[in-house]
Amino acid sequence: MPSSKPKLIVILGPTATGKTKLAVSLARKFKGEIISADSRQVYRGMDIGTGKDLREYGLKSPSVASKRASGRASGGSKTASAVPYHLIDIIRPQADFNVAKYQKLAYKAIGDVQSRGKLPMLVGGTGLYIDAVIKGYEFMEHGTYNIKQIRQKLEKLTLAQLLVKLKKIDSETFDKIDKKNRRRVQRAVEIFYETGKTKSEIDKKSPPDYDILVLGIKYPLEKIYGKIDKRLSGRMKEGMIREVKSLRQQGVSWKKLDGFGLEYRYVSRYLRGQITEAEMLEQLKNAIHHFAKRQLTWFKRNQDIIWISGAIEAEKAIKKFLK
Repeated sequence: MPSSKPKLIVILGPTATGKTKLAVSLARKFKGEIISADSRQVYRGMDIGTGKDLREYGLKSPSVASKRASGRASGGSKTASAVPYHLIDIIRPQADFNVAKYQKLAYKAIGDVQSRGKLPMLVGGTGLYIDAVIKGYEFMEHGTYNIKQIRQKLEKLTLAQLLVKLKKIDSETFDKIDKKNRRRVQRAVEIFYETGKTKSEIDKKSPPDYDILVLGIKYPLEKIYGKIDKRLSGRMKEGMIREVKSLRQQGVSWKKLDGFGLEYRYVSRYLRGQITEAEMLEQLKNAIHHFAKRQLTWFKRNQDIIWISGAIEAEKAIKKFLK
């Protein structure tokens, strides 16, 4: 029996697998709008390194297209078949952003699309952001503790001491966590002092009331690596180094750029003279390969994903889902 719940389609996959191109073609066919699920595309001025591909949406002049607060494409120069998108170019790169903020904005965007009788399509490769939406992670508001002071105190402790604390306050997380990863162990302890709730409590889920179809783009890993290498060459020619220089001129710190990872991390290291151009390209290529592999590992945990190899399979799955 068909579900009466609002429909949501998710299109995911590792980097360089053509998610945007496929999603745009499907959105045109099924009267959809795209909600980006990319942790870096939310930032303005980070276009080449995040692969926004705004021209794919049908914009003639992506750089001057205006956005609403939700990040939906509006105004600007666009073709008659332009596909509206959300949660792209919504904040300055100097601003803080996290999965909890993303989840709130994503739910708002999905509701907006559904209220206008359109089909929301969540599209991207950031597994945590996608899961936060479709699995309904519950995020707690910050408590009254000063997180900077907490962090300063915890950083003075050894990993062994942090593990003792974690076992005492949250044995469930202690049993599952990578006990060699200091950053994760410390963060799990921080969460308790920051919110008054344990990480295991916060990780409890409350799935949203959507009927969800999850499609994953399937390619052999070696083919993905080839696509990554070709795309990286194109991004460098397009002006990746110039983009990082521009972000620096806007006041984005080296630390922030390093934190954005991949292209922004290695290009900034090159610009600071820490590595040569050849080292930058080689290290960046390897880093993106590892990133794609980690994405696949994350997605493979989700047994609900229907893996597809192209548009024909995707269209069949969506038609069946919408009946």
